[in-house]
Amino acid sequence: MASSGNWLLMVDSGLDFYIFNLLTCKRINLTSIELGHLVEPCRKDHLSKEISGCNRSAVLWIDERRGGIYVVAWILNRHYLFIHKKGDDSWWNSNMENPNLRFSDLAYRNSKLYLYTLNDHIKIIDFSRDYPKEVIEENPYWDHPFHYFPQRREYIKKRRIAIQKSGEVLIIMSLLEVGLEDKCLFYIFKMNLERNKWERVDSIGDDEMLIFGHGVTIRAPVQDVGDGLKNGSIFFVKDDVDHLSPRYNCASKCGVFDLATSGIKLPKKLGSHVFKTQWFFPGFA
Repeated sequence: MASSGNWLLMVDSGLDFYIFNLLTCKRINLTSIELGHLVEPCRKDHLSKEISGCNRSAVLWIDERRGGIYVVAWILNRHYLFIHKKGDDSWWNSNMENPNLRFSDLAYRNSKLYLYTLNDHIKIIDFSRDYPKEVIEENPYWDHPFHYFPQRREYIKKRRIAIQKSGEVLIIMSLLEVGLEDKCLFYIFKMNLERNKWERVDSIGDDEMLIFGHGVTIRAPVQDVGDGLKNGSIFFVKDDVDHLSPRYNCASKCGVFDLATSGIKLPKKLGSHVFKTQWFFPGFA
């Protein structure tokens, strides 16, 4: 469902959640989740397929230097938000507190969980203390929802959020521009904190790149190290842009978008399996 460093957030067919270290094979079982009416016998198999499919978004953060402190959060069908951190004896279901709130995406960085709602607001929950607490007065985004009206021939596929290493929030959209040659585009928006206005930007940072849907920017080389991976680029998989014209439906199933040129590089074919998600791990020289 998500990754953090060498760790994967996993869920099995019995709806048991655990964290697994890919290198050491260490496994941390999470507290059993109580989904109430969602786990009636007739719906359990159906719910399991929904969680393992594309109708959810999840984040995992784990700090091995601080005794393996971790935070897990995931959204089901845009309606249910479940949160669990080390030491909890149960999952927190935000739907019980605000049943009318709907979620589109989420990201986690610097001990804060960022929630992108369906009405284009951004909610922040602080996990730096013993108990999670919503950031209200110091949240510059909540009173300034993001709005974008597609231009002629533009069709929006997805909207996701990501947090820069500075802590600033980015909103990333994948679009299709229809014309003589349909073109895949990614737009990035950042809040101008002086004007309290969302503005489109053409760069991410001097040494940052994006994995679409990953939730945070990651360190990137200044120069292209192959297949277009460098600063100012966005890595994506086919499911992120499955509205593309046939010329993008290649066997590689993934690509890299260059913000500076709006060009796309398609890596060579790696296999025939269609991946809908991806994980990146630290490299070792």
